[in-house]
Amino acid sequence: MIRSYVNEKVKKSDSTKSNIQEKADLYIKSFPKYWPLQVFNDRFYGIWMMGNYYGHSSNYYGEFPNSLKQRILSLFPDCKNILHLFSGQILDQNVLTFDVNPDLKPTICDDVRNIEKYADTIGKIDLVIADPPYEKSDFEKYGVKPFNKSWVIRMLGGIMKPGSFLVWLDTRIPMYSKKIWQLLGYIGIIISTNHRIRCLSFYQKQ
Repeated sequence: MIRSYVNEKVKKSDSTKSNIQEKADLYIKSFPKYWPLQVFNDRFYGIWMMGNYYGHSSNYYGEFPNSLKQRILSLFPDCKNILHLFSGQILDQNVLTFDVNPDLKPTICDDVRNIEKYADTIGKIDLVIADPPYEKSDFEKYGVKPFNKSWVIRMLGGIMKPGSFLVWLDTRIPMYSKKIWQLLGYIGIIISTNHRIRCLSFYQKQ
């Protein structure tokens, strides 16, 4: 019994290492001219230098840059059902979006505190890309009340299917449960001088 448990644990560890390295290799293949992702202790790490101009499709404050999205998606080529959480203004009508502002015409228009209402839809999602307001000033800019980010991640963990992925962009690494989420890696996002440094955190549902 003990030997069987150890063997299963070793197999899972080997599978994790393979999955992490595969994602690092996918990024290198897609963006060979950029700094590669490094794999260490079953996680990948990197720094993405985006530059001051990085492909906005509109002038919406805090809009998720197209070039950053392309880099993220290069790591998840098999993810077909994608949800942009705290989506802001995304002009692509072929993606699922979730935002509280009806003027932005999201697919799901509601407060994130009600996310459990959409469990059937989110339960089919392969990848959630979340770009929440970072700090108090950002919440004020959007005219929304601050929410508990660790609670949102916990709720997603109860809704999303095993094997699905969560990518979280923020100025602080969010709290999460290791029983629910496996941490895949971190990537720092640098734009240019006098801009906040952000971090992408990558997770997979256990």
